[in-house]
Amino acid sequence: MTNINVSDPFINNSESQPFLPPKIEEPEKSKKTIFGQEVEFECTTSKCLDITKSYFPILSWLPKYKLNWLQCDIIAGLTVGLTVIPQGLAYAQIAGLPVQYGLYSAFMGGFVYCIFGTSKDITLGPTAIMSLLVHTYGDGDPVQAVLLTFLAGVVQFAMGILRLGFIMRFISTPVISGFTSAAAITIALGQFKHIFGVKTTSSSFVPQLIEMLKALGDTNVWDVVMGLSCIACLVLLRYIKDWIEPESPDDTICQKISKKFVWLISTARNAVVVISAAFVAYAIHSQDITSCKVEDCVTLTGKIDEGLPDFKPPEFNEVNGNTTVTTKELVSRIGDGMFVIPLMGLLESIAIGKAFARKNDYLLDTNQEMIAIGASNILSSFVSSYCVTGSFSRTAINAQSNVKTPAGGIFTGALVILSLAVLTPSFYYIPKAALAAVIISAVIYMVDYATVVTLWKVKKIDLLPLIATFLVCFWQIPYGILAGVAVSLLIMLYPNAFPGIPYKTITNRDSGTNVIVTPEAGLHYPAAEYVTDKIRHLIFKKISDQDISTITIDASNLSHLDYTAIQSFIELAEEFNKHDIKMTFINLSTDMMDSLQKADPTSIIIFDSDIDDSSS
Repeated sequence: MTNINVSDPFINNSESQPFLPPKIEEPEKSKKTIFGQEVEFECTTSKCLDITKSYFPILSWLPKYKLNWLQCDIIAGLTVGLTVIPQGLAYAQIAGLPVQYGLYSAFMGGFVYCIFGTSKDITLGPTAIMSLLVHTYGDGDPVQAVLLTFLAGVVQFAMGILRLGFIMRFISTPVISGFTSAAAITIALGQFKHIFGVKTTSSSFVPQLIEMLKALGDTNVWDVVMGLSCIACLVLLRYIKDWIEPESPDDTICQKISKKFVWLISTARNAVVVISAAFVAYAIHSQDITSCKVEDCVTLTGKIDEGLPDFKPPEFNEVNGNTTVTTKELVSRIGDGMFVIPLMGLLESIAIGKAFARKNDYLLDTNQEMIAIGASNILSSFVSSYCVTGSFSRTAINAQSNVKTPAGGIFTGALVILSLAVLTPSFYYIPKAALAAVIISAVIYMVDYATVVTLWKVKKIDLLPLIATFLVCFWQIPYGILAGVAVSLLIMLYPNAFPGIPYKTITNRDSGTNVIVTPEAGLHYPAAEYVTDKIRHLIFKKISDQDISTITIDASNLSHLDYTAIQSFIELAEEFNKHDIKMTFINLSTDMMDSLQKADPTSIIIFDSDIDDSSS
């Protein structure tokens, strides 16, 4: 028996691409005699090593690690770090938490994923969608948000251990597209209050929109100018690298350096814009202008907690003055978020991982990814992080930077820790409008127009779950996902509950007419009554003028007959017998024939093969 370790994709077969699918090898076997018979046993040491490697993929690629990979991992890790620092500060605004919590969420995931992860490209950390979900279920309470991270991690870890990766298949691509698009629009709308410098209290889409429109009279012009300028710069820097010609062997050293510099500025555009905005805000607020206070000029992030978070377990009770909120009450507040957030986090990360695994030709183990993300969230909760998952934008940067191993996450985490230890005082002058610009310029590209166009061309009915998810998510995100899944399941079940029933007739002058009915889908209990009613209507109403002697059920399209279907056909056959019409079955599989025969249908004739279609 061959053991294939699909969670061990990191095999060094080439210098440029260290992670290729594993080579299948026969495990060592030994023979022992038991009760006079020779029995083969797999080598215990080899089997234990395979199991250990499946749960700790780092053991597969670390012994093969080469020094020249280190340079690539350092460059990729630092490049991603320059992106995640401003994004983390911005995404914390979406989550409704103090901005430092975005950085608390940006380093532990990289360390843990390096040990448990099966993708070299994925980077874990705060994302726009996860921040929105945390805002929905965390209520802006750091204690509740951190406890949610721990509970979500436990659920994800348990799903991985129990091999429940198949659950993710029930969330279809249209549902994901609808959810992502609705979330992007909701997130962008929530940040326009910072662009206009107004305040809103609601977190739901429609009430928030109404509040913001009412507050437009209090617009802060300084924030508008700062926000729109930052958005324009971010969009410009996003595309600037595409305007220069790719590197060629004929380039001079100066040209190569210039192109690398443009690429770096474009890639680290979030950091460039946020730092520049902070300098401008500092320059404005350092002037001796009595009318230019924090409230009157550019709205600043303000003072935040300095230094690294304490490494401690999440709090299971919260003390508010003289009131203590118990664990039960906190979990009750989180509600179904304890399941929605783990599922959406896994869905987002695994979808990203599979996309880059296909592109870079290596394997991704879904169940092991659940373990890796779950462990990352559990340990991240010990450093006051909110829920983390894979980020598409940062994963793309990681891959473009030619990362070689998951060790790139170590250098990303190290840079975030350095910024927390040294730079937090300077975060005071970062304008909130600049952070809002970072978010808006990121999420506008998440609105998935392409899938809508493709579904319209390929299969229009699949637009229904997308539209259902998209619309309902503006009311409540979990209900939007459930609505989309429900519509998807209905579309999937409809052909099985109402299968097509084409028929043909074969007339013989001596024996009468034989009606051959060929159901187009498997006969399970939802379709049993529908099919038998249709056949009854066909025989007694539609073609009742013919001399029908036999009704034949062609089972060539069927794969299964359950008890309800068998019982329905037996009852129909007994009814036909009263009208001197025989019922026969042809082209039954072995399993279906066995099930039908065990039901002892005295009124049904079963043939092993097809019947003669010739008519006379």
